[in-house]
Amino acid sequence: MDAEAAVTHPDDTGARPGAPGDPTPPREALIGGIVGQLQGLSLVADQIGAAFASRQSLAKSDFRALTAIHRAERDGHPLTGGQLAHELHLTPAAVSYLVDRLAESGHVWRDPDPHDRRRVRLRIGEKGLEVATAFFGPLRHIHEDALAAYSTDDLALCVRFLADVNASLTDFGRNLPE
Repeated sequence: MDAEAAVTHPDDTGARPGAPGDPTPPREALIGGIVGQLQGLSLVADQIGAAFASRQSLAKSDFRALTAIHRAERDGHPLTGGQLAHELHLTPAAVSYLVDRLAESGHVWRDPDPHDRRRVRLRIGEKGLEVATAFFGPLRHIHEDALAAYSTDDLALCVRFLADVNASLTDFGRNLPE
């Protein structure tokens, strides 16, 4: 018996739950497994975001704001300060201070709204784009590697699943008890 086999648990095949050929667990066990994985995902994403923000000399709320501004701009719908306050669950005054800080450092800039000159849209600045690229570029490669074995149909199901989970979490957040 080689040394590697001696330290491996006999039931540890290295297979992931749900791997091809595995028997399908009961629905309740699958849902419990999904919930557990989502909780783990949330925790690790929060830890990674906080660590990266710290390495960029950003407060966690600044990094969250940059992420929201970058995502909205990427999706073609730049945020206003009020929308950012709503998304981050911060007061308008807190967001104003946060945006002032990010604008002064070159992470974001204010763009007058072409439809309402009283409003400004928040845009990612050069420094903010550098931060976003440094974070999301490598993260995208890691995700691509993790998803490489999935078929197009599997990926479409994953997108639908994540959209449904995000929608349910958004609804849950709107209806949190006081």
